[in-house]
Amino acid sequence: MSFENEKTKMKKVLIDIYHLPQYNMFRNTIRNFDPSEVDIYCVNRGKLLPVIQYELPEYNIICIGDYRHNKGMYSMVFKIIVPRLWKLFRLIKSSKYRYVITAHYQANFIAKLKGIPNVAFIDDPRRFVFPLLKFSADDVYLPPFEKKFEGVKYFNALKEWSYLSPKYFKPQISALEEYGLAPKEYIFIREVSTETSNYLSQETGAILSISANFPTTLKVVLSLENKELVDKFPKSWIILKEPVKDIHSLMYYSQVVISSGDSVAREGAMLGVPSIYAGIRDMPANVIMMKKGMLLKLHPSEIVETVAKMRSGELTFPEPDVFRQELLEEWDDVTTLLLDKLK
Repeated sequence: MSFENEKTKMKKVLIDIYHLPQYNMFRNTIRNFDPSEVDIYCVNRGKLLPVIQYELPEYNIICIGDYRHNKGMYSMVFKIIVPRLWKLFRLIKSSKYRYVITAHYQANFIAKLKGIPNVAFIDDPRRFVFPLLKFSADDVYLPPFEKKFEGVKYFNALKEWSYLSPKYFKPQISALEEYGLAPKEYIFIREVSTETSNYLSQETGAILSISANFPTTLKVVLSLENKELVDKFPKSWIILKEPVKDIHSLMYYSQVVISSGDSVAREGAMLGVPSIYAGIRDMPANVIMMKKGMLLKLHPSEIVETVAKMRSGELTFPEPDVFRQELLEEWDDVTTLLLDKLK
């Protein structure tokens, strides 16, 4: 083997992660690599960094950018994004990395400048980011949206399927024991922070605004991104302390999943649980699950009454295991697709 080939073989894969749902998408892919073969770049945003550190302690994790500086669009651009691009430019070298994969755009842009092959898997073709990503990445993959875009490729699934497919996710009823829960006797709620770019136009506390309207006898498990609001929710609600060992089992065994963020709403639907999205974004990825009959988009004022109808059986949904098996047969294995690109 020539020296040049040996150098190429030793180069690493770089996976840049900007948001917790992106980490979930790449998690099984990362675990197919030895820690010496991959570097994980991320930002300090919400619970992203501690979750990665908790689940992948043996891997090299490089955190660039801190969302504690995010106080609005100006600070996000000039205190987080621009400094992060500069640090990425200094760290990403063609002599070190053979491939870059993301669900964002920043590392792709630097890889383009450095001549490093790169790819992006996204489900949110936003107006300003999407053109930059298409310019930067060798390939951009999207789910099978109704609206088609030029210059991209498509995979037949949603990104959450890379870890929620029955091939990878096996619900563990033991996850309920810590919280004294019984299957299908509680609801799961996720309240996101509105201080990120995705939710800047969304009012704070979509679920908080209606929390007092839920029956006091109803068991509620709450995943709360902004813990400063914890004392404003009903005392009887179970507030999760992240990182949670098996949050998707808690979702799977719930009666209903409600989320003011779009990712958890889709996750609940893919787990075969009737789910409600309480946010304001019109996500084409959500439309896919809405058309499959497992996800509703509601104004917060409609949620309490709708949950009552779900729990009483007045509103009906596909049988969970049958629904998930149909998705398994219809959709691509996203993790296999990612590994095929990388290996």
